[in-house]
Amino acid sequence: MKKNRLIAAVAAAALVVSGLAGCGSSASTESAQTVPAGTETESSVQKSSEAVNKTGYPIMNEDYTFKIVYAVGSTDKIGGWENKDFVKKIEEDTGLKIQWVGIPEASYNDQVAIMIAAGDLPDAFIGQIPNFAQFLDSFVKMNDMIDDYAPSLKEFFDKYPNIKLAGMFPDGSIYGLPEVQLDGYVAGKSLAINKKWLDAVGMEMPETADELFDVLMAFKTQDPNGNGQADEIPFAFYKDRKFDILKSAFGFAGYDEKDYKYPYLQVVDGKVDFYPVSENYHAYLQYLNKLYSNGLIDPNGFIQEEVDMIAKGTNDQIGVFPNYSYDDITVGDYAGDYTYLLPLKDSNGERHYQPSAWSGTVIVNQFAITNNCPYPEAMLRLYDYINSSFDNRLLFGWGPKDMAWVDNGDGTISKKADPVLEGYNSYAEVRHTLSMGIKGIFLWTEEDNAKFAVTSDREIKYMERQEPYMDCAVKEFLPEGQDYPENTQEINVLLTELRTYMDNFMAESVMNGIDDAKWQKHLEDCRKFSYERYTELNQEYYDRMMKLAEE
Repeated sequence: MKKNRLIAAVAAAALVVSGLAGCGSSASTESAQTVPAGTETESSVQKSSEAVNKTGYPIMNEDYTFKIVYAVGSTDKIGGWENKDFVKKIEEDTGLKIQWVGIPEASYNDQVAIMIAAGDLPDAFIGQIPNFAQFLDSFVKMNDMIDDYAPSLKEFFDKYPNIKLAGMFPDGSIYGLPEVQLDGYVAGKSLAINKKWLDAVGMEMPETADELFDVLMAFKTQDPNGNGQADEIPFAFYKDRKFDILKSAFGFAGYDEKDYKYPYLQVVDGKVDFYPVSENYHAYLQYLNKLYSNGLIDPNGFIQEEVDMIAKGTNDQIGVFPNYSYDDITVGDYAGDYTYLLPLKDSNGERHYQPSAWSGTVIVNQFAITNNCPYPEAMLRLYDYINSSFDNRLLFGWGPKDMAWVDNGDGTISKKADPVLEGYNSYAEVRHTLSMGIKGIFLWTEEDNAKFAVTSDREIKYMERQEPYMDCAVKEFLPEGQDYPENTQEINVLLTELRTYMDNFMAESVMNGIDDAKWQKHLEDCRKFSYERYTELNQEYYDRMMKLAEE
C-alpha cells in the first residue's frame, strides 16, 4: 500500500513545476507513523482536549515539540524562519515549542509529495500540498474544531463565505486553511515594457502582435540600453512564466500553466474549452516561433529560473517580461524605466485578459494539519493566534514597524518600499526576510488593506494598471474550489502525461516551428492523451461550482 502511495505521490509531484528558485535550510526528517483518518480513540481525543487550552495562553498544558514544514520563499535573504524574531515571538506568546523545517520553494512540491507518500509527516504543513485531494487520509478534518479553537477564522469565514467554499470538498469537509491577502486588485499579472527603451528607439506602445514584433526587433538591433553591446534581451521569461498574455493577440486569454489549477482551459458561453487544439493556438505558436527565430526571446527561458531572469533585469538587459507582482522584483533599480503593456488586440481589435479569481491573493489549503499530530487543536490555535488581531497580521504577514512599514500618524500606515530598507534590493526581500509574507498563513482583509496609504511609486504603478487591464477581462473562467477526490485523482493522472507533452510540444514548436504536418500530429497526440475526458471532468466541476455560487 505504501509503495502504491509513493508511486502516486512521485507522479503527482511531477505535475507541479517548481515556481521560484530559492535557498533555505532543510532539517532532518525523522520517520513518523501516520495515523489513518478516523482511527482516533476516545482516550486520544480526551488526552488532546485536556492538553490544549481552548482560550488563553499558553496553548499547551503538556511538553511537546511540534514539527512544521514550510516553503522558503525565493526572496528570503536569510533563507529560513528558524531563528527569526517573528517565530521567537510566536513561541513566546503561545508557549508552543516548534521545530521549523524550511524547504526551498523550488523543491518544496517534490519533497513534500515524497514525505507524504513515505508517511514521514510533520505535525503541520505551511504551503500548498501538491495534489492535496489525493492524500486527504493523511490530514485532519477541521470542521468540528473551528468553532471552539479558531474564533478569528470563524469570523473570517462568516464574512467571506466564498473563500470558505473554495476550501470545502463536495461533502463539506475542510482539510486545509487559506492564506489570504485581499488588496482590491484582480489584475495581478501583466506584461512590463521598458518605456525608456521604447523612447530610445523612437517607437510607440505596441498594440498588436505585428507591432510588438517590430518593437522587439528594434530593441534587439538599436542598442536601447546605450552600453555599446548587443546584450539586450527583447522578451525575457523563465520556465514557469512564459507568454500567456500574448495569447490575447490570437483571440483568447489564459494563465501560464504553472499559475492555473486548470491548465489549457478557458470558458466560453458556459462551455469549458481545451484551447490548444484550436486554430488560434496554432497561429499563436507560429508567432512565438517567429519571435524565437529572430532572436527576440531569451533562448534560455525554457530552462531558467526566476532568479536567472532577475539577474538580467537588474543589469538593464530586458525589454519586455511577464510581471506577476512589482517591477522592482525583476529589474531592481531600473523599475522606474518600466510601465505596463496592455494585452494585445486580436484581428477584431479586441483584447483578452484572464483576471485573478479574487481581489487579491487567496491560496486555499495553505495550512494543513497531519494525522501524525497528537494535538491538532494546538496547531489550529496557532493559525488563529496569527490572525487574532490586526497587529499580529501586520507583523507576521508584512514585518516589523519602521523596517517593513511606518506609522503615518494619521491612522494610516505605509509600506517602507520607496526607498526600501538599507541592505535590501526590493520590498519583496524586506517582507519575506522579516516576516512569513505570502508564504505564511495570515488572513488579510479588505479593511486591513484600507489602512495602507498608497504612497510609494511601486504601489501607485500597481494600482494604475488595474482598471486598464480589467477593461479587457474575460467574464467567464473556472473558479477556485475543490472537486471530488476521485475526479481530482483522474484529472491529475491525465495531467501527468498531458503537461509533459504540452511543455515539450510548446518548446519544440517555439524553437523549431510548427508546420501543418506537426499540427495534425499534435491534434492526434492530444486525443491520445485524453484531452476530451480532461475537459469533460472540468465541465462537470464548473457546472457544480456555478450551481453552488447561485445558492
